[in-house]
Amino acid sequence: MLKQKTIDITKDVVGKFNENGNFELFYDNECVGGFVQETNKLKLKHGYQQQNRRILKSVTVTEHPNMKYVDCDIEGGWC
Repeated sequence: MLKQKTIDITKDVVGKFNENGNFELFYDNECVGGFVQETNKLKLKHGYQQQNRRILKSVTVTEHPNMKYVDCDIEGGWC
């Protein structure tokens, strides 16, 4: 079963200035957002959010990944 989960990626986010002088944020070598110079506010891409001075990422995870489906046919003699 798939489930949406939010993970804290703050410690893994790196900030860099690009060639235009804009400050961008990267997570795992992917640009996840940056600061808008006009407003001096953080803007994050879809799937990322800022909350309580933390940067969070929404991910889809498997709930109970080791769960196995087993159905027995007692009359047929197989499981």
